[in-house]
Amino acid sequence: MSNPHNAKFISFASPKGGVGKSTTCLAIAGALLAAGKRVRIIDFDQTETINRWYGDSDTAQAIPNLTVEKGPTDNLKDYFDHLWETATDYVLIDLAGSLSDVTIAIASFATLTITPAKVSEPDIIEANKMADKMHRLAARIGKPINHVILLNEVPSSISNDELALITQIDQSNLRRFKTLIHRRSAFSKTFSRGTLPHLAPQQDPKALAEIDAIMLEVGSILEPARQKAAA
Repeated sequence: MSNPHNAKFISFASPKGGVGKSTTCLAIAGALLAAGKRVRIIDFDQTETINRWYGDSDTAQAIPNLTVEKGPTDNLKDYFDHLWETATDYVLIDLAGSLSDVTIAIASFATLTITPAKVSEPDIIEANKMADKMHRLAARIGKPINHVILLNEVPSSISNDELALITQIDQSNLRRFKTLIHRRSAFSKTFSRGTLPHLAPQQDPKALAEIDAIMLEVGSILEPARQKAAA
């Protein structure tokens, strides 16, 4: 069943910290807001990175059509039942860096789950663990899932070892976005200045082009998922 308002839920999940979950979440939020969408971010991460970013910045709080809240620690079923019935446009969920049952359940609830990862073996190993847990749960409950790896903080010059790792990913069962997100100051400025790449006074065209390319890939995933849910 589709939710009453056709809201789309995107979660950002990885068992490993420091992979860029919050940065990716905010970059995508900025692209959606720039496109005139309403965005609600729910921060379940124990570090509360996005919740603190929003609460400590007048600039962030002044962004139209954006709301940020801390996810609850109990009564999750009631919370998500209410969210399912009332949410509009886009709900972005920044999850805790863990493989807990709660994290996996919320990630599997989402229309799309994105696992950011650097081009490094430890990050990919953890991304694979996330994918395995989600697919196992999906098999038990009979719900298809969309889980995609996003390679980010990619250096401007990719080594042969990094190229080999990307090839290994493509030959595995892991699904990844074809677009790579490179290491750019536009992303770090999100936290120091309280703005978002698409809404910043001085924009980085290369950063925006990468985010826009990701959004095209996201759209191609979400639309078939919406059609299946409606059916």
